[in-house]
Amino acid sequence: MHNERIHKIISEKVKSQIPELKKQFLKHKDREYGRFQNQEEDLIQWREELIELYAKTIQLDRQEAIQLVINWGKKVSDFLVNIQMPLDEAIDEIRYYRDQIGQIICESATHEEISYREFYQLISAFDFSVDHAIQIVCITYMENNLKKMQKAQMEIEELTVPIIRLSSKIGVIPLIGELDSDRALKLMEEALKQSSKNGFTHLIIDLSGVPVVDTAVASQIYKVLEGLKLVGVIPKLSGVRPEIAHTMVNLGINFKDNPSYSDLSLALEKIGFIHK
Repeated sequence: MHNERIHKIISEKVKSQIPELKKQFLKHKDREYGRFQNQEEDLIQWREELIELYAKTIQLDRQEAIQLVINWGKKVSDFLVNIQMPLDEAIDEIRYYRDQIGQIICESATHEEISYREFYQLISAFDFSVDHAIQIVCITYMENNLKKMQKAQMEIEELTVPIIRLSSKIGVIPLIGELDSDRALKLMEEALKQSSKNGFTHLIIDLSGVPVVDTAVASQIYKVLEGLKLVGVIPKLSGVRPEIAHTMVNLGINFKDNPSYSDLSLALEKIGFIHK
């Protein structure tokens, strides 16, 4: 009962100092945190929740404290990733408040004249909660950041192989920039998937914006053309410049059944597409 009373006293003292504590770190890191000025209110809010977390864990047993920290860590990691706060700076805040609240625990322990054993148990339990908070934040932060990066990468990949629907049956893939093996594989995937999804009968792959095509990529383009025919789509190449044609010829690829055109308008004209 004595320990519970001491824990409650310290917990309430920490809570009573939240208004002052949550402002201290902003003053402490004012220069470094200038770029987060638009999120200042949100940052103050997350500091308040962090301090409240610490205050609550003081009164809880270890298992209850762990569960509380896990729930908090998952929530706060989303926030930190969204505002793009570096992980080391977030951990810096967590540790900063450990020191501040650790001082409150020491002062309260002295005032209440608790034994060294009780003090050791109290400060050890508090440190355990803080260490667990850092671990959870690190893990969930990296997981959330990875998911965000993967989502961004998927969006970028979609842009690298854009498909334009000209009509209900005709699509065009205007490729721009370097076409490497990875992008060529993405071309195969998107060409087949989008052609089937949109019900295209004709798909034109326009190479006007591609500066160089090596033999590996030329071979992959040939596979794309053959794959499209297997799913009932008539493929055509446009924007084939002399140097690209030279690479394809040297590779020994037979384009007899895959006609190519010097520009997109000729390919569209050949399949009877008239722009109105």
